[in-house]
This record gives sequence, structure tokens and C-alpha cells, in this order.
Amino acid sequence: MELRETEIGKIPTRWKDGELFVKTILKFIVQEKFILEKNLNERTITHKLAEHIKDAFTGYDVDCEYNKMGKENVDIDEEYVSKRLNLEVENTPSNSVDGSTVFPDIIVHHRGLDGHENNYLIIEVKKKIFADKKRPKSNETHRDFDKRKLSAYTNELKYQLGIYLEFNGSEISELSFIIDLNEAVI
Repeated sequence: MELRETEIGKIPTRWKDGELFVKTILKFIVQEKFILEKNLNERTITHKLAEHIKDAFTGYDVDCEYNKMGKENVDIDEEYVSKRLNLEVENTPSNSVDGSTVFPDIIVHHRGLDGHENNYLIIEVKKKIFADKKRPKSNETHRDFDKRKLSAYTNELKYQLGIYLEFNGSEISELSFIIDLNEAVI
């Protein structure tokens, strides 16, 4: 994947919405500096970021920790089922503050429709203070798990683009992308 430098880091060169994403992130950092610098919960950060993304990416549904998918990906007699990935994870308590679930932090999609044309972006956000910590019952860091989760979503559930966005206060400490190279139309 060919990348080009921007104000927030390197983004895919051929991404049609790349500039829109950069502008959205820059606006988010300026307007939400308080929540980024005061060590608020990751869920607070992802919720506010999702609001900014929703304003920018009109025509899409933008959701946090969305946990349903159409049944076309699984053999179950229900219209919508919980998202399932071939991804080993340990049990995570509901009061976890380190972002350990397999549900995506933010998705940009069309609700109720599966396939790469409807599953546009999946975004995982991590605070730097948690990124290098080891996950419970694992030798894997939270950063590595989030990237593995992005890869599973792009490959198994056909999201076009996975974005890992790590904040150190109001600075971006890491930005990386995962593309489903077989189906990407970015």
C-alpha cells in the first residue's frame, strides 16, 4: 500500500476520503483537546470522535462498539447475530477501561447490510498509556491485539479499510492502516 505524508501521519495515497479523514481528525483534536489531555476513558474519546466522523462522512451510519451483523456470514436462523470473528480473546469484564473487547471502537458502514461495499471503515482507538501494556492472560500488547482485530475485520467481515489511531494526550503517537487487498475500493 502506497502512503503519503499528511498533518496527522501517513495515509493511503489512493484513498478517496483521505483528506476528509485528515481534516476530521485535526478538527477533533482541536475541539476535543480537554478529553484527550485529561486522561478520560477511551470510550469517551471514541464516542466524541464518532460524532465528528458522522458529521464528515454523510451517507454512512457511524457507530461505536457495534455488535451485530447480517446472518449471511453465519449459519444461524436469526436475521441479525452478534459479530463473530476467528479471533481468540480472553473474557473481558464489562467495566474494563483498557478497550479489550472484540467489538470495534468505531465503524463507518450501512447498518444491516454486509459486504465490502457497505462495510467502509473500522477504527480502533488506543491511548498510548494502555497501548504497550500486556493484555490479561496474554503476552500480546493492546496495540497488537487491536491491529490483529482490524485485520480480522477487514479479512473476515470485508471492511474496506482498518485504521489504528493512537493518542498520547492530544498528539497522535501512531496511525496505521489495514486494507483488504482482495476487495478494497478505497
